Amino acid sequence: EFLALRLVNGSDCAGRLEVFYNGTWGSVCSNRMSQLAAGTACKHLGCGDSGETASDFRYGRGSGPTWLDHIECTKEHSSLWQCQSDPWNPQSCDNRAEETHISCHGRKEGMSPTTFAECPNSSSCSDREKLRVTGGEDGCSGRVEIWHQGSWGTVCDDSWDMADANVVCKQLGCGSAVSALSEAAFGEGTGPIWLEKVHCKGTELSLWDCSAQPLLSKNCDHKEDAAVNCSGYSPLGHQALYLLLLHFHSDPSHHPAADSTRISTPVIICIILGGLLCLVLAILAGQIQRARAQQR
Repeated sequence: EFLALRLVNGSDCAGRLEVFYNGTWGSVCSNRMSQLAAGTACKHLGCGDSGETASDFRYGRGSGPTWLDHIECTKEHSSLWQCQSDPWNPQSCDNRAEETHISCHGRKEGMSPTTFAECPNSSSCSDREKLRVTGGEDGCSGRVEIWHQGSWGTVCDDSWDMADANVVCKQLGCGSAVSALSEAAFGEGTGPIWLEKVHCKGTELSLWDCSAQPLLSKNCDHKEDAAVNCSGYSPLGHQALYLLLLHFHSDPSHHPAADSTRISTPVIICIILGGLLCLVLAILAGQIQRARAQQR
């Protein structure tokens, strides 16, 4: 399940720190919460690169679970999910006095106050726009990346298999999966690693319909970025092209004379054969790309 972060009872960049986990918003405990960790939370929220914890509890007490405690970040971390912490626990704090209150030194510019960051260049985005593959020769092969919390991040290859790859290819409109690749086959990504242990049945229409775990520890790094090779075509699209050509050929309104109909028949057959040839070449290209990736 995807996570979210927010500051409440203050402003976009000041308030009581809360995380969304297991379908519920909850507080974060302040034990071991350093100024560096507070700055990482501010950076995560797009509120500048620094911040500090407030000790006067000016932003009130929470009422839900207290999800996280003992968060420890380093200067390299740009997201709170990259930091070390205790395991998720709805009773992480001993009492409400341990809840974290933060004041960031920056502020959001031109951003929506909604919980989830908007997709690139759009006020609202589809599941398709939240997914991409990079590092390959086209938009149907490469390292799998997802858009979350205002940035693109990768997927860990733990348990990554053909069922997962098939869902990605289908979501991208790239046909079926030729291979599910691991160990950064298309190069190492940068930024967050948003998910690990993705488990799809292969019948899902979107990667978001599959079960997965957010990456909250250092169990995975970018050397384990997941990737896919897709066949690069949509069988449905070729079928639609065939039906369109068939309709065009059978509709007399498109033919000025009987002679032109006789002439167009071999042309249409050539177009259909050309489409089949493209299909074979796409599959062959995918297999070649797979071989190259395995050689790396």
